[in-house]
Amino acid sequence: MSASLTYWRSLSERDGEPAPALDPTASRPADFSRRRFLEATGFTLSALAAAGCRPAREELALPSVTGVAGQIPGRNRICAATCAACPAACGLLVTTRDGRPLKLEGMPEHPLSRGGLCAVGQAQPLGLYDSLRLTGPLQRGQPISWRDADQKILDVLQQLREAGGAVRVLTGSTCSPSLRRMIGRFLGTFSDGRHVVFDSLGCSAILGAHEQTHGVRMLPRYRFENARAIVSLGTDFLGTWLSPVEFARGWRQGRIPTTDRPEMSYHVQLEGRMSLTGTKADRRLRVLPDEYALILGHLAADLANRAGLPGPSAPLPALPVAADEITALADRLWDARGASLVLSDSDDVQVQVLVNDVNHLLDNYGATLDTARPDQRWQSDDDSLSRLLAELRNGKVAALFVAGTDPLHNLPQSADLAEALGNVGLVVSLARWLDATTTAAQFICPEHHPLEDWTDAEPISGLVSYSQPMLAPLGQTRSILESLAAWSGQPATAYDIVRDTCRQQVFSRQSQIADFTAFWDQAVQTGFVEVEPVTGGPPAFNPEAVQWPTTAPATDGPRLAVHANVGMPDSRHAHNAWLHELPDPITKGTWDNYACISPALALAQGLADGDIATVTAGDVRIELPVCIQPGQHDRLVSVALGYGVPGTERFAHIGPDWFEARSGVGENGLVGVNAAPLLTWSDGRLSSTRSDVQLAKTGRHRPLATTQEHHSLTLPANTAPHGAPVRDIVQETTLAAFAQNPHGGTPHAHHVAGGELWPADHPPGDEKWGMVIDLNACTGCSACVVACQVENNIPVVGRDEVVRQREMHWLRIDRYYAGDGDDVRVAHQPMLCQHCDNAPCETVCPVLATVHSADGLNQQAYNRCVGTRYCANNCPYKVRRFNWFDYPHDDALENLALNPDVTVRMRGIMEKCSLCVQRIQEGRHEARRLGIPLADGAIQIACQQSCPAQAISFGNLRDATSAVAAARTSERSFRVLEELGVEPAVAYLRIVRNAEATDTHAEAAHV
Repeated sequence: MSASLTYWRSLSERDGEPAPALDPTASRPADFSRRRFLEATGFTLSALAAAGCRPAREELALPSVTGVAGQIPGRNRICAATCAACPAACGLLVTTRDGRPLKLEGMPEHPLSRGGLCAVGQAQPLGLYDSLRLTGPLQRGQPISWRDADQKILDVLQQLREAGGAVRVLTGSTCSPSLRRMIGRFLGTFSDGRHVVFDSLGCSAILGAHEQTHGVRMLPRYRFENARAIVSLGTDFLGTWLSPVEFARGWRQGRIPTTDRPEMSYHVQLEGRMSLTGTKADRRLRVLPDEYALILGHLAADLANRAGLPGPSAPLPALPVAADEITALADRLWDARGASLVLSDSDDVQVQVLVNDVNHLLDNYGATLDTARPDQRWQSDDDSLSRLLAELRNGKVAALFVAGTDPLHNLPQSADLAEALGNVGLVVSLARWLDATTTAAQFICPEHHPLEDWTDAEPISGLVSYSQPMLAPLGQTRSILESLAAWSGQPATAYDIVRDTCRQQVFSRQSQIADFTAFWDQAVQTGFVEVEPVTGGPPAFNPEAVQWPTTAPATDGPRLAVHANVGMPDSRHAHNAWLHELPDPITKGTWDNYACISPALALAQGLADGDIATVTAGDVRIELPVCIQPGQHDRLVSVALGYGVPGTERFAHIGPDWFEARSGVGENGLVGVNAAPLLTWSDGRLSSTRSDVQLAKTGRHRPLATTQEHHSLTLPANTAPHGAPVRDIVQETTLAAFAQNPHGGTPHAHHVAGGELWPADHPPGDEKWGMVIDLNACTGCSACVVACQVENNIPVVGRDEVVRQREMHWLRIDRYYAGDGDDVRVAHQPMLCQHCDNAPCETVCPVLATVHSADGLNQQAYNRCVGTRYCANNCPYKVRRFNWFDYPHDDALENLALNPDVTVRMRGIMEKCSLCVQRIQEGRHEARRLGIPLADGAIQIACQQSCPAQAISFGNLRDATSAVAAARTSERSFRVLEELGVEPAVAYLRIVRNAEATDTHAEAAHV
């Protein structure tokens, strides 16, 4: 099939236009001159000379005379924990060294995440060692002791208890039994206390819909592993929706065909913007969010007719898509009754009621929708939030406590809310950083970082997980549990609170262990326990709740949708530079948010990438750069939330300090623009879409810091095998063609495997490390990119350097398009050093800085490298990175995040993927210490271990029984640019689309 596709990375490449070149003169500051250059270089040289004359700083190092029980200096210690980067509560393994948390990885035994961990979870150590994190309580910006803060807060609370004042606690979603218990205890001391849950993009509509259809405000657990047909309306379940790590693992189980079982689940995505999930769909249709109701109505009517049940009493309005598309969809779903799944991210309750109706007609409840053990992670309630805002405006709230959210930043009409907060007698924020809400708070009582705290979670009923502190608090912060206990008048430690909650609410729900202490110790050691669920299934479905759509959406004018980005799901992570520099899996943008529009809308508006446009919605007006996104609906403008956060001005000069450096923030002095004002209230619900939007060109331009065309692979015509066209970098086929011939999709002509020009200079040994990446499983989520960055001390270079094509990531995810309009399809391909046996980089290095090891690794000797960059020029994969600067490492606290097993590289040398050679050596040493052979799977490199979809296999290719060797011999296996004769050690498995056969021809084998 790949022979019939033409892949392209950008619109300019598709249209045959030259790629935009880096213009050094255009990047210079306006006042750049020869005089300034000489001044800057003269000052730099004199400063270096002066620095060289100073004596080295004296430091006193005293060895510890007493050891820590259970710890060996210099050895890693792994502890079980629960990820707190978002409410998904994935299982976590924390690697610590001498009491210092270094690396977070997924817990393979965890029933939900099963070993995966997303990019945001991987990036948490940088937040732990952030020197700008609040280190103690403040009163109106001034430091105060915890004793004084507690006393002043308690004095006010006592008056409110006596007067019957209204006290509210506003948090993000939490599934912590201990936190819920302490909030309940705290509010129980007031006659008018209420807990309000708010998420920027929550699932209040899904909870409300189940309240109408099943009588229970509930979120079922979505079991993608049980689904043979999946229909998603806007839901980015592989990227940002609810629990993407859990969903990616379940989705993957139905997406890997084998020769023995050439079967796959069928995935249809209906959406307006190009989402990560949409890129992996077998069929993708561009529809607007306000068309979901009508599509679901027609689908429900078709299924009701097949089930012999009554449908709508009147004809439904015409479909916004071809009728045969919905008929084909209904056929697929009906054939997969009880093994299908329909879901939507709509914040309209009536749309979610129709989703429930379709799932009920398909017998999905109890199969792909688990109601016996429902999801307890997301509890946002728009009705409750709306009442709170009304109370604040009317001056009826006497005290407000805010934790885990920033309402002044994440809600629309923030000016009115700030004025209302100014009239509240007591506002207490428990934020870890200064944010918009802390400016309106009388007291800031910062809570611990999750890695410093005792916490628990019950993500689904019956699964309870625990976290323990990995180090002592780095500042005078305090657990939110301890703060609530103190303000309740019953002080207690977080350890005692979590342990008591376990005794009261968890221990009695199991019968395997009789002694509580033994049960508690096991729970903390393993990180989770499974007990009896509290709730059972909901009552029967109520068909009376279904309201059929009666009007068709407008067919003219643009629509607006705000969404979450994979790397920046909400404003809580806006202080994390690793996440800002992570290229978005779709747009490849960094350090910014932007207005995504389709090529057709851009043409109509006369806009190009990076042009500043005004987005006007109602009385809200913001300015954003434009990003032209293939596959986007022609009437949709989409903008990411989580940007424009107060405090991100810290990144203005995050990059190297040199005379051509430019600011890394926007005109507003922040990273990105806050899109929350574009949210709107509609019928008591917070809506992320609206129709009253206009887009206008301003005439200004700001280059996007996108990486898609950086370090790109190019295929000159002379790389084609004799008598054949250039081979595709990405290969794919269809399920029908694969079923007929497992080699389907193999290029029709291969290079001839003849003799080599030079004799083999790498004699085979017992070990040869290699990797295989399954492109069918890879979702492009980029968790591996951050995992590699954390593991290998890869520096953050800042927006300015990214624009100059100098990002340092060793691993990139190349994104390719094919097709146009509604037929745009996307392929993701992780690209890293291929560790070639005939490595072109090795032959050109004048100082032998890049050499081949006996176990097949292409090694880089940093001390030898003199920075000629010949190797980078000669690398066909463009995976080598040059250190243009000594990137800043001046923050001693932030430096604690550096991996001591990997050197920090210096200016003027090349670096690239080492296949985590430090992990290979550690695995060898551990096997030698135990006196056992090195087993397959004993070594997992960082990118492999983090992958939620288990797309990466790594191991010894010489071991015929290893998983990587088996994958390498798969019928879907191919190697990129193998026709060059460089013999890469990294192979890929061909993409298989669940579609009809279009190319059944295939060679018998790869040669």
